[in-house]
Amino acid sequence: MSKKELCLSLMRAETEDEVINILKENNYWDDESVWRWYGNRENNYKDAGNQTSDPDAALVEKLTNSRDARLMGACREAGVEPESDSAPTTMEEAVARFFSDNSELKSAGKIKDWTSKKRTEIARGITLATTGNKPAEGYPCITIADLGEGQTPSKVPSTILSIGENTKMRIPFVQGKFNMGGTAALRFCGHHNLQLLVTKRNPSLLKEDAKIEDENWGFTIVRRLYPKGNFETALIGKDKTRSSIYIYLAPTNNSGSFDNGEILNFSSKTLPIFPEKNNAYSKHSEWGTLIKLYEFRTKSRTHMFREGGLLTPLDILLPKIGLPVRLHECRAYRGHEGSFETTLTGLRV
Repeated sequence: MSKKELCLSLMRAETEDEVINILKENNYWDDESVWRWYGNRENNYKDAGNQTSDPDAALVEKLTNSRDARLMGACREAGVEPESDSAPTTMEEAVARFFSDNSELKSAGKIKDWTSKKRTEIARGITLATTGNKPAEGYPCITIADLGEGQTPSKVPSTILSIGENTKMRIPFVQGKFNMGGTAALRFCGHHNLQLLVTKRNPSLLKEDAKIEDENWGFTIVRRLYPKGNFETALIGKDKTRSSIYIYLAPTNNSGSFDNGEILNFSSKTLPIFPEKNNAYSKHSEWGTLIKLYEFRTKSRTHMFREGGLLTPLDILLPKIGLPVRLHECRAYRGHEGSFETTLTGLRV
């Protein structure tokens, strides 16, 4: 199986068992030498596993990171460094400058004053799709994709899979400044806390001295190791452990020390990371980031747009969302074409 085929297989897997079987078939799951500590910390569960107790709030943190990536990407595309004095000083100013049709208008940065067509157009740059199990069958998978700045494979350990780094501390117009929220959702992903990450840097943001690999898609799987069992104790070199550990697949140039190694990468002009209507992973993009949460234990398991679905809590938890998000219900429900997607705009709108 090629790296691209492996990535697509993991994207389309809908249960933890499917993911584990795919990794076993490719000789990754049981090989302790191809994994790396999340955040380059052996003792990382105390931070990553002890955040919010609400799965829907944890999901909001993922959407927050996608929005930040969109804003930072747009800022850099405009030739402005996000940490510079010429960068926007507030989120509303950033939205007005980089996403509105007329930034001179006083209300340009407020999506409540945009037309419905405009909201939908911008919302397609951040999508959330539910796939897999319906309520009677188990928990769904949730995939968030964004057309933000994206990351090169070599930068993933110090950006998306870092913990507590100052990645956005000096950027005034973003919200996720503490580099912790991205891990909040992990504990709600099935038994093994599996999460897929796929990302590619926006080609227009690559530096002139970029390596060939910097133009590739990078992908990895995050998993939780429990403090018991031969593999888990052997992995950290101890007979007894008292805490779980989060690790991610990094088999390239890995010396087996768990604090190095690079994620898998491959060349492909586009990848189908976005949904279209009720078809997940069908719309191609030349760059962006996809995160898939397998068997996510959301409290809102029914059809997203029905009573008890995910739309209502997301609206409440994101009252001032900044940028709209397009929601796609991709599970096997019946309905007319318009019943499978809608735009999340926040409670204030």
